Amino acid sequence: MLTSGDYMMGCMKSLAAAGLRIVDGWTEPEGLVPPIVTGQAPSCPPEEGRVEATLDVLEPKLHEKANADWYRLSVEGGLFSETDRRFLLALQPDENRLARWYCVELQNEWDVMGRGAAGLLGSAPCRPEFRMVSLDGNVLCFATTWEHAISTSVLKAPHRSQVLRRWAEALTDGTMDDMGEPDEPPLSVAARRWLDHH
Repeated sequence: MLTSGDYMMGCMKSLAAAGLRIVDGWTEPEGLVPPIVTGQAPSCPPEEGRVEATLDVLEPKLHEKANADWYRLSVEGGLFSETDRRFLLALQPDENRLARWYCVELQNEWDVMGRGAAGLLGSAPCRPEFRMVSLDGNVLCFATTWEHAISTSVLKAPHRSQVLRRWAEALTDGTMDDMGEPDEPPLSVAARRWLDHH
């Protein structure tokens, strides 16, 4: 059976293949959106400010175009900058726990949509499924795989999204609190803190 340490070691190897390095010592901003809330982001409509790039899975040069879309949207949207390439990535600390935010830094050599999606950032090369947030929590970037397409999106000011707020409100009832980390506030508290902070 995998220990928590073994699991995290595997996570770090998978992230390294994507060109991401975990950064220690970051401080979580007050009222950061819980990762589970961002799972509803693909349901956010364009009217909420979602900017999306979609590619057919049969698109020639899908790999290169998907990586280019992710990087362009991330920089233009403010997930990170050319000079400070740190951001937060939702990862599960082990297979039985909810995802939590980890600070990562994009390295010079990276492949988020290829080797990254083949590991922790999806289900196979060019089949992404991930959520990322800027260090201040004000920009959400996410990718998902549909039946015949993949999409990468950026949503600025996720706290203004009615889709995300409704889901966070539902989580405040406490029914999912037992899935959180023992040393962290219950999910219902984190969801309420995010809602009240904005």
